Parts: sequence; C-alpha cells; structure tokens
Amino acid sequence: MVTIGLSWNQIQKVKNKTVKESILSEWQSRYSRNLWSSSFAWTIYDHMNITITWWKNSIDIEYIPRESWEPIENTFTDRFIIKKIIPNYNPEEFDQHSEDSVILQYTPYQLPCKWWNDESTDTGNLVLIMNVNDNQDYCFQVRRKNCRLVEMSESACNNINRE
Repeated sequence: MVTIGLSWNQIQKVKNKTVKESILSEWQSRYSRNLWSSSFAWTIYDHMNITITWWKNSIDIEYIPRESWEPIENTFTDRFIIKKIIPNYNPEEFDQHSEDSVILQYTPYQLPCKWWNDESTDTGNLVLIMNVNDNQDYCFQVRRKNCRLVEMSESACNNINRE
C-alpha cells in the first residue's frame, strides 16, 4: 500500500465504488435482458419479479415461465444491506415511511414495470438506500416511467437518510 501511495480510506472508497457499480451493472443487465428478450436459461417467461427486502444483503429475482414449469429463481448478492425501501417517494413530502419489502414486476419488451408492497401499488418513484461494506450509504431510484435503477445524488441521499 505504501509503494502505490494509497491510504486506507482511499482503498475503502474504491471497494465501496466497486460494490455500487456491481449493483448498477447487475440491475442494468437484468433490465436490458428483459427489455430485449423473453427467455432466460432456455425458458420462455411471462414476466420477471424482483423482490427487494429490508435488511437483506441480496435481491431475489424470479422468472415466471409461460408454460406450467416451475419459476426460475436467481439471487444477486454482494457486500450491501438494504436499509430503506420507500415505494412512493416524493421529495416534497417528509413523512414517507420505509417498507419491509417491495416486488417489481417486469414484462418482456416493455419499458415500465409495476411494483407493489403489502399496502399499495406503484404511484411514484421507488427509492432504495443500501449500505455498502458496512460503512457507506448509497441511494438509488427506480423511476416509474422506465423502471431503470439510477444512483441519486449524495445530497439527496443525505436528505432522505435524515428523514
């Protein structure tokens, strides 16, 4: 470490950024695959469900086949913990509560998706706050119009974390 001139903090920032980028990359990969195809693991599927659960370090993905076969389950896991799930995020409202879980449903060849939790269906943007490597929070937003995962600014993330 001394010879390349990196401090412990710089190494930790690189680790955090790597995990953050792997989350974005994995989501984009699933999103693109679903947008341009209706098959996964040699099976034609009707829709894909992504289940995000509070304080879990994984995101569960389930492909629901068109035929009567069993769903194909897949899990994405990395060095993150899901801290908050805000299903109908509105930056003007301060009284927004976090949910225990939310399910996003993607249909092949369609931009928008649906999401719901125990109480309601989608009416706004979905916000996820993930703690990476036990030391850094990142906020991501799934926009209703196209259901892609995008990183939120650090200031917006800090505002949400204060609520």
